[in-house]
Amino acid sequence: MKRSFKVIILEGFQQFIKDIKQTKWAIIAIIAYFAFVRKFIFSMCPLVMITGYPCPSCGLTRAGIRLLHLDFGGAWRMHPFIYGVVILVAVFCWNRYICLRQRQPKNMKLLAGTMIVFLVVFYIYRMVRYFPTQPPMNYYSNNLFLRYWHALMHLLNK
Repeated sequence: MKRSFKVIILEGFQQFIKDIKQTKWAIIAIIAYFAFVRKFIFSMCPLVMITGYPCPSCGLTRAGIRLLHLDFGGAWRMHPFIYGVVILVAVFCWNRYICLRQRQPKNMKLLAGTMIVFLVVFYIYRMVRYFPTQPPMNYYSNNLFLRYWHALMHLLNK
């Protein structure tokens, strides 16, 4: 039996609300993290805050924001994997909220895993090619590791 467009939208929305309710504490924790970090710390990325080095996904948030502003070239320059992320999210949403599948197909996991491997390879390329002078591949000298290192050296030299 085919579902009407109205039924597809209604059932998808109900599933979405159910998913939100099931993950509400994780969503609250993520929002609190971003609010705290935005107010008190220089970077949203924990790896950058601790080590000063960018992570493989550094630039994805900025690329997503550029994509929302329809700056496709800017999004590509900031992090080309934003398009793979958008495709994965769209396919996930299609499977979850339109087809109402409770589990994602195995090829989705394979596709996501393959994308992560390529993301790491691309990260190594960007570190060799652009680090530390070109955003988002900058070194942040105000990191926690370096601060603790200087404090330890200061204590040991007394």
